[in-house]
This record gives sequence, C-alpha cells and structure tokens, in this order.
Amino acid sequence: MLQAIRQKITGWVAGVIIVLIALSFVFWGVGDFGAAGRDAVAVVNGEEIPRREFEMVYQRQLFQLTEAFDGAVPEEARREARDRVIEGLIQERLLAQRTEARGYRVPDDVLARSIQSIEAFQVGGGFSLDAYRARLLAQGMTPGMFEEQQRRAIALDQLQDALARTGFITPTEFRRFIELAQQRRELAWARFPVSEFVDEIEPVTDERIAAHYEANAARYLAPETVDLEYVEITLAAVSAELPVDEEALREFYQRTVADFALPEQRRARHILIAADGERDLASARARAQSLSERIQAGEDFAALAAEFSDDEGSAAEGGDLGWAERGFFVGPFEEALFALEVGEVSEPVETVFGFHVIRLDELREGELPSFDEMRAELREEFQRTEAENRFIDRANALADAAFETPDSLQAIAEAEGLEVQRLPGLTRAGSPLFSDSRPVVDAAFSPAVLLDGELSGLIQVDDEQVVLLRVASHQPAEVRPLEEVAEAIRAELETDAAARLARETGAAFLAALRDETDADELEARFGRTLSAPSLFSRQEFNGVPPALLFAAFELPRPPEGELVLDSLRLDNGDYAVFALTDVRPGDPAEIDQVIRDIENNRMAREAGFQDFALYLTALEDQARIRRRPQALDEVVF
Repeated sequence: MLQAIRQKITGWVAGVIIVLIALSFVFWGVGDFGAAGRDAVAVVNGEEIPRREFEMVYQRQLFQLTEAFDGAVPEEARREARDRVIEGLIQERLLAQRTEARGYRVPDDVLARSIQSIEAFQVGGGFSLDAYRARLLAQGMTPGMFEEQQRRAIALDQLQDALARTGFITPTEFRRFIELAQQRRELAWARFPVSEFVDEIEPVTDERIAAHYEANAARYLAPETVDLEYVEITLAAVSAELPVDEEALREFYQRTVADFALPEQRRARHILIAADGERDLASARARAQSLSERIQAGEDFAALAAEFSDDEGSAAEGGDLGWAERGFFVGPFEEALFALEVGEVSEPVETVFGFHVIRLDELREGELPSFDEMRAELREEFQRTEAENRFIDRANALADAAFETPDSLQAIAEAEGLEVQRLPGLTRAGSPLFSDSRPVVDAAFSPAVLLDGELSGLIQVDDEQVVLLRVASHQPAEVRPLEEVAEAIRAELETDAAARLARETGAAFLAALRDETDADELEARFGRTLSAPSLFSRQEFNGVPPALLFAAFELPRPPEGELVLDSLRLDNGDYAVFALTDVRPGDPAEIDQVIRDIENNRMAREAGFQDFALYLTALEDQARIRRRPQALDEVVF
C-alpha cells in the first residue's frame, strides 16, 4: 500500500461567521464533543467548549489554508486561524445560551420543513427519505444527532434574524447613498502614448548600455542551477513489468473472493405520512393505518403512494425506493423492511418523519460472480494491487540501499536494477519532469546534498514516483555577460526615455491648460487637445483607463464654470492629462422602483448585521469567559 510512504511524509460580520461555523457543524457533524479525557479550550458562563470540538473546526480551517498556501501554511497564519476558531466558538456558545434563555424553541414541524428543504436530501425537486438516510450514513451521523444540531442552528438563526430585521435606514441616508453610489462625473482627457515618442529620443549608445549594466549588475543574474544525477521508481514502470498470468489471476480471485460478493438487496416501496404542524402524531398514525388496510384489501400501492405519500422524491415513482442493502436505511425502517417477505406489506412503522407503510417488491440474494465474469475486473485490480505492493517494496529497498551505500549512486543503481538519469540546469523553479518539483528542489539545494555531496535520501515526488538523487555539479548565481543582455537593456533604456519624454510633454500640456491656452494653440503645439467632455459612472469606463477614472473620482467638485485639472502615469507607461468639468449626484427618482427596494433592503440588512455585531460584543462584555491557551497549545496538525 502507498500509505507506508505517505506516513513518512510528513471575514466580515462576526455574527455571519458564527452562523457559518454553526451550519458547518449541522451539515457535516462533529461527532461526540463530550468525549472523556478532552480538555476544555474555553469556559463560557460555566459551559465548557471541549477541545475535540475546537479541533474539528480548526482542522477544516487548516485544510483550507493548506490549499490556499499550496501546502506550506506559515505559523502566523496557523495562529490567526486558531484564534479565529476559538473566538467563533465562544461567540456561538454565547448565542446558544441566549437563545435558550430567551425561550427560542424549534417545533417539530419547523424542524421537519427545514430538513426537507435541504437540497442534499432532495431527489427530483422533492425531499427523499432515501437520500436523507444515505447522506447521514455517509457522514457517520444518526438522525438524532443531526436533528438536535439542526434545532440548535435554527434557533441561532432565529436570534440573528430577529436582530438583523430590526435594521433600517432613513430616507435621508438612502438618498445620500444613491447620490454617491450613482454619481457621474464629466471628464475630458488627452493621452500621451510612450510609443509616439520612441522615434524622438536620442539613440542609446553602447557606452550607456555598459554603464547601466555596471550600475545594475544584480538585475541581470543568471539563476543558480545544479546538475542532478538520480534514479527513480515509478508505479507505471513497476506495473508495466508485472506479469499477469492465468494462475496468478485465479490465486488473486481466491484471496479476494469476499470482496466481490454481492450483498442481499431489497427493492421496496413506501408511503410516508408525515407528522407536522398540520397533522399530529395520532392523526398521522391513523391515516397510515387506513392506507395499510386499503392496500391489504387490494388497492394499488403505487397509486396510493402517488396520491398520499409526503415523500415527494419517491411519490412520483409510486413510492419506489429502488434497490438497497443493509446499512442504507436506519432504525425501525430497515428492521421492518428486512423482516418482510416479497409482496408483504408492513403495519405502520414510526420514524422521526412520521409513519411509513412499506411493501417489499423484489429480493436479490447475495451472490458471488464467477471467475470468468470477473476476469477483466480481476486483471485491473490485480495489476493495481500488485503494482502498488511491488512499488512500495522496491521503494523501501531503494531507501535501505541508500542507507547502506550512502556514497555511490551508481552502485545503488546497479544493485537495484535502475538506470542513473541526468538532469542538467535545475533551478529553484523546478522541472516539468516531476509532477511536484518542491521536494526535489528542497533536497537538491539542501546543505547536505548541495555542499557536502551526500545522497538525498528517498524523496516521494507523489503517490506514484520516488527519487534518489545527488548533485553532480553546482553553478552559483552569476551575472550574465553583457552581450547576452545588451539588447534587453537597450529596449529598457529606450522605453524609459520615451516614457520620460511623454511625461514631460504631458506636464507641459497640463501647464498650458492651466494657463487657459485655447484648443487651437494646444493642437498646434502638442498635436492634440482635450477630448469632448463625457459623463462616466464608477462602473462604466467607456474606453477610459480605469486608473484615470479612479483618480477622477478622488478629485474635489470643480467650482461653477471652472475645471479641476490633474495628470497621472498609466499602468502601461503612457501619460494622461484630464479635466474634471462637472459632478452630478445620483438621483433616487431615476432609479427603478425594484432596484430601489433591493438597495434599500440590502442597506437595511447591513445595518441589521452591524447591530448584530454590536449585540455580540455586548454579550461578550457581560459574559464570564475563561480561555485556556494551554489547551490550544496542545493542538497540533
């Protein structure tokens, strides 16, 4: 198994963050947080937060950071994530305590509707008990665990919603917002492209190139490189060498026969009568019993399921749940199903969702496919399994050989039947020869391998490749010869000179504008004048460089009948001069009523979230919170 190698390698509003944390508990589950022997990482008003709960959330945060940092998470980022998680859990506890104290309760019908609305539990647009059970089973959760956590999350959401909905903005605030957000500015501008001035600059002499080269030699370094010698073992090569004959396949079939055995499967239909706000438990039981009796009397099960079943996912199929084996359904439903004979209909079976009437339609006894039926699958599985086993054996043997013969890669290669390969000019940027160059680069440029000439030790590049290497030669970073970089320096100096001339010309143009030079004279002197003024919003560039538009919206409003002039260097080196001629505030009357309502509601929600954040702060100020950093220090991932 490859595991043997793997083991050797080794936001904005606080309330929103808390709800997200709570929902992550709800959907994915967190196991038994009260496990014995776990220290509390904090105590909130006498209630402990077990370390196990912290570890589960922190581990998910760390996984996301590992992806974001491409594997190597800085210690500072780890500490920040750790602090965020513990503070989030403390706030979640405070909210949970407040919901309990304020009497927030989640009725069964609200809970059922919430669960049934979760997309992961729906099939064909409706809730499916089948999908619900399967998803929870895959997450290692019982319905009781999930439903309790869902109740808690709904209560927290009710509290947050109650506070967030109190947010509002006044008409004056809304008008001011629209005036700013929808503001338009009238601009006129002129551009001085670097490309127009290249032909006007003085030629760059060889002497200037040489002087620039001498003054900036560090900018023209050839990267440090090493020439490697290495041997490798790959899973693909091992698999290609592996013989697969009839006898080996039959032996493999006998060893793994249980893996191919098909378990007993049952195909059933059911009718769900839900117990919710519109139907109490007794009424649901009575209706289910009535349907069971009607089916026993000969009425069509599928027709009754389509008409009466509250499981929308299966009702459209006449209650058909498809083929299932043990472990797919849970609790009383599974017990009842696997006690039925084909064609038999159950009495009403109670679950958390109400009462089920179940009929077993078909039965598949467990069976074992023959060798001939399994031949193709056997060959593939045998090839993969045996190749992995042989790959790990050969990798271990290579590691042992490197330990026993630490000074001769050639001798190791001969002993292990491998070819010494060469890779010249490896830089710290890596090589496409390896799916992940980082471990190879880290080893090649390590002091022991680079300076002391030692073998690297076994390097796992990925799950299917291991490498053992040595540095054959080392080329430190050095200044590239002038002749190699002369043309690049010439182009750089020419561009700099042209950009400088564009800036000087633009500055002269700006000065002329400030002197109120008329357009005809500007055209005569500079070959251009300001464009006709146009209106621009913050979102509509209409051909204006974004940097220029951003700068224009930073300028003060021009006095009546005057201009506000400014200039800037654009991202590509061009120079721009622009004039702000007018500022027109947004007008709420011009906004469609639908957009007005959307913006108004959004701003009110933001105000509500700000109130919620203040509410959280107040809860923390009033609470008795004891953090236990020593428990956090023991958490290692």
